[in-house]
Amino acid sequence: MILACDVGGTKVRLAIYSHQEGSFERKETETYPSREYSNLEEIIESFLKKHSTSIDRACFGIAGPVVNGAAKPTNLSWRVSEKELAKTLGISAVKLVNDLSATTAAIPHFSSDDLLTLHSGEPIEGGVKIFATVAPGTGFGQGILYMKSNDIHVLASEGGHVDFAPSNDVEIELLKYLQNRFGHVSYERVLCGPGLINIYDFLKEENQADEPEELTARLETDDPAAVISKAGQSGEFEICVKALDIFVSILGAQAGNLALTLMATAGVYLGGGIPPKICDKLRDGTVVEAFLNKGRLSYMVERTPLHIIRNDHAALLGAASIAAKLG
Repeated sequence: MILACDVGGTKVRLAIYSHQEGSFERKETETYPSREYSNLEEIIESFLKKHSTSIDRACFGIAGPVVNGAAKPTNLSWRVSEKELAKTLGISAVKLVNDLSATTAAIPHFSSDDLLTLHSGEPIEGGVKIFATVAPGTGFGQGILYMKSNDIHVLASEGGHVDFAPSNDVEIELLKYLQNRFGHVSYERVLCGPGLINIYDFLKEENQADEPEELTARLETDDPAAVISKAGQSGEFEICVKALDIFVSILGAQAGNLALTLMATAGVYLGGGIPPKICDKLRDGTVVEAFLNKGRLSYMVERTPLHIIRNDHAALLGAASIAAKLG
């Protein structure tokens, strides 16, 4: 029996998986609000108290860099270590990985129902296959999977924090605006829930679009990123439409960047909490156009499939697959 965990800045999800003959079956699953707990161990103890199951192995995907078996989540004040997790669980087979490493590890286990293909491409057959994930949610993460026959390796990445590179005049002005606010501007400043709000604020404060009174009221009472995203898809408010257009275009461009940087011609996967919620927008051609727009090397990206991960438990499935390989 395997305990799989996905630790995000907003929520922590745990699930128990059974593993037999290469297949995984998810059983008890719970979600906990991250900021209502002082550490991860409290959540684990609450989960195990509710579900008294004997655990053999465990893997925890966490939103932040993992160094020597320890991590400080990017958007939480916790400190997490394999040593403390093993002590809490009373087992030695415990692994702590970056959350996008967990999501990326799920790729070999996806079914066709788990994916929505935006660009089918023509994947190169044979030899080494490299896959990549880009995942906007509470933050922005990236992951890499290297496969040769049945030899699979998942590589960690903190590429969400590399310098944001604008590709048109509006994005150049956006970069200048964000530099004045934050100094260093990474992709996470634009490609996540708070990043969508940053783009909206740029349009509003730089007088590129007006904010109607009705929209102001909604932003004050509801989750701003959700309001902007929903109105951007419905076309209700021009400023939201523009904000979502910019967001999706930057997402496509960075997905294409990753395809070239890693030669990830086996496929790039859009994960995280946001892509499944904006499927209609992602299917309108904006993201694919930006994905393919790579000048002289566009022909390489044209061969690379682009998918949306629709499996809401991808990070848990990937964590379970990593745990299954522990000694």
